[in-house]
Amino acid sequence: MKGLLISTMKPFLVFFSVVLFQVFGLIGYGQNKVVLEQIQTYSTINPAASYWQLPADLHPILQAFDSGLFASLQMQRETSIAPILKVLKKQSQLGKIEVDWSRSREYPFHAYLELYEMNPELIYRNKWINLPQAKRDSIHSIWYIACNIYNQKQEKIFGKTMLIGISPIHSLGMGYEISTTGSVPSNIYQGLTKAIGYLSPQMDNMEYMEAKMPTAYATDNYWMPLIHNRPRILFDTAKQFMSYSTNGLTQLLRIPEAVLNKINLKDKSINNPFKDVVELIKKSRAGINYKEYYQVLQPLRDVHENIDYSIEAYLEFNNEIVNDDNGKKYGIEFLQDSIHKIYQDKNLIGGFVVKENLLELNKYYYPDKVYNGYDSTKAFALGTFYAKQLIVQARVIEGKVLGQDFSIKINFETNLKTISLDNKIIMIVQGDKKPSQMVLLENNVPTSLRNLLLLIAFSEIFQSPT
Repeated sequence: MKGLLISTMKPFLVFFSVVLFQVFGLIGYGQNKVVLEQIQTYSTINPAASYWQLPADLHPILQAFDSGLFASLQMQRETSIAPILKVLKKQSQLGKIEVDWSRSREYPFHAYLELYEMNPELIYRNKWINLPQAKRDSIHSIWYIACNIYNQKQEKIFGKTMLIGISPIHSLGMGYEISTTGSVPSNIYQGLTKAIGYLSPQMDNMEYMEAKMPTAYATDNYWMPLIHNRPRILFDTAKQFMSYSTNGLTQLLRIPEAVLNKINLKDKSINNPFKDVVELIKKSRAGINYKEYYQVLQPLRDVHENIDYSIEAYLEFNNEIVNDDNGKKYGIEFLQDSIHKIYQDKNLIGGFVVKENLLELNKYYYPDKVYNGYDSTKAFALGTFYAKQLIVQARVIEGKVLGQDFSIKINFETNLKTISLDNKIIMIVQGDKKPSQMVLLENNVPTSLRNLLLLIAFSEIFQSPT
């Protein structure tokens, strides 16, 4: 019995001693100090830019470490020693840590943080993560976040890397989207800080997460002064209607499918309904034997006001031209003569001409300085040194309707429709084939006229053919 007792006690004593060792080890571990020695940053996408460099105030990152990783490791950061910020100059420096503990040799632990904005293709090529193609298309950049901790013998005791995919999302912003950053620098910094807070001993190495951030927009001197902090009116286009609300009333608009009628240039009969149009084409257009011509009828419906409208327009189609030196050619071009008509029921209420690639004089956008597309007081220089760019409207509809001059400027790059009445901008609407949001600049325009201009702006016939 005695021998049996001794033999059973030995494993128990070994187990008990291991537990005591772990407990006392944790107590000692909890009293240990760690110095965050260095934070390295770099971008493989825009190495010369400054938007990815950290701001002077590192308190959010330090707080994320203190309440996150260091707390989970029962370490206490030495606050009297600030981390050195190192902005790398070339990609070959990535992952290389220069050890200099002249300030902190007496401390037991030393931590390093690496923050690299990386081209997603580089990540995929190295097979660090595997995403389906549909998901890849939405990822602008992937941030590589690595933290390594060393003891006094320069032995690594902790090392974890996480990858954060940045997906820009649309919010209330309007203007030229800037894809080089993924978002404005303040949003990127906040996202990285939050990701650093997720670092832990329990996470998988090379763990992948995604962060959705509002899109960055270029500043400009055309739309930005008009839309700054102005309320957005949102559209609901989930069903067959376009609806929005103003003054507590819901407006319903509908754009049925347009009808195309091919014009036979060889029809010389007196009953040809396009006789006058054919004569005009032959007088004013060149190379007509290689082109096709159409009449397009676009019905429009203001449901709330119970009014039917229609547009009658004439198009030239050339399937051989895509681009030329004078600007973009979309294959479809409106005849430049004043033969395009607007009807209410069967009554003629206006007409218009269509111009292509119209330059806005002294109006520019600035791709090196971005904001959130809403509040222009919060703008950020990217340090990319991109020159200012001319604002060119892809398609401009000008005419007169119900006795008033109007223009609708369509910008395919921004998906903005700038709508004016009597030479004054009354609304700016965002949306490609359907409107998504609107800034209303004039409230005294009759609702029926505003709705008519919206219907014209989003007619099928004026949409981008790409």
